[in-house]
Amino acid sequence: MFKSPQHSGSAYYNYKKSFSIVLLAICDANYVFTYVDIGAYGRQSDGGVFKNSLMGQKFAQGQMNVPPAEEIYEGSSKYPYALVADEAFPLSPYLMRPFSGRDRLSTEQKIFNYRLSRARRTIENVFGILAAQWRIYRKPIIGKVETIENIVKATITLHNWLRKKDISNREQSFISAGMIDEEANDGSIIEGN
Repeated sequence: MFKSPQHSGSAYYNYKKSFSIVLLAICDANYVFTYVDIGAYGRQSDGGVFKNSLMGQKFAQGQMNVPPAEEIYEGSSKYPYALVADEAFPLSPYLMRPFSGRDRLSTEQKIFNYRLSRARRTIENVFGILAAQWRIYRKPIIGKVETIENIVKATITLHNWLRKKDISNREQSFISAGMIDEEANDGSIIEGN
């Protein structure tokens, strides 16, 4: 979120009725950003941003060096690697999204949506960590779009460096207790702060 640039019209005006640029990202299970696209207009849908981004185009063209399909367990069918996304994204061979139409879903579809949602929690948490750890995201940023993009790049780079340091030292000093979502023994979700 940022203060509207002069003469930008509605290009950066988003559905939350504020001005923003889009940070589209992929992360790993350790809350490390692995690929980011920064700077699309806030008015664009996430699916549209992905389709038009270099990342989305490379996925569509099969140029992202994704490992080949493999067995989940010995003797099982081979399954492809795929991105996990929400309903704003189109279904594709490299991207899974939930089934739509909550009222008409079969039990199997509801279970799939639940498990997909659990997998998506990682990227939702990494965005939450970024916003919680870097105070600049707590209020609208005043600056040129280019400066704001550089701030986002810098905080992502620092975030990744701190996460990798935690991982190599086998500690959690950057992500404090209670910051990320956790699953209770009964399967319920304890939301992080």
